[in-house]
Amino acid sequence: MLKNESNSRPARGRPALSEDEIADMRKRIAECALRLFQKDGYDAVSMRRLAKEAGCTVMTLYRYFDRKIDLLRALWEDVFTDLFDQLDLISAKIDEPTKRLNAVALGYVEFWLERREHYFLVFMSSGVSQPDVSVFVDKDGVVERFSLFYTSLADALGPKTNASQINLKSQLLLCTLNGIAHNLITISAYPWASPKSLVQAAVNAVLKS
Repeated sequence: MLKNESNSRPARGRPALSEDEIADMRKRIAECALRLFQKDGYDAVSMRRLAKEAGCTVMTLYRYFDRKIDLLRALWEDVFTDLFDQLDLISAKIDEPTKRLNAVALGYVEFWLERREHYFLVFMSSGVSQPDVSVFVDKDGVVERFSLFYTSLADALGPKTNASQINLKSQLLLCTLNGIAHNLITISAYPWASPKSLVQAAVNAVLKS
């Protein structure tokens, strides 16, 4: 978790960092962590090594992040922000509900296919416990962004479908989309159908079930 500005100030006797300097340091640490996590895996990278690679002391590193998992969560948040900013743009361009749902679903799968290193970072980091993930998932901002699938599906199904059915179907669709992305990324040698065809079939099945 990113610490607030007051916790990121240097020791007494040194000039206080400006907001830009604090932001630059956070960015440098995050970029370094992303590179190391992708290269060697989250579990293999220590805070001491992170500090060395980022060109700061371990004490300085802890002024910005309490624990290594907080740094990973910050990276996850950046990935999902990028993902849903793109999906929101896709959604805003299409008026017809079913076409919009298909486009959002395909955009979700293509995002991971185009950023496979981010897929591994988010879904396949070793040394991450279920409670570590739960804390991140329970954050209101993350859950709220996923509601795009609920609203897109609700529009495509129409007003006669009740909320519990929409909720179940949106969860089913997300599970299916994640499965599509996972198989295309981790079993890429298999002759799968195109992402577009797989997503279209998934959306059709959810709408007709």
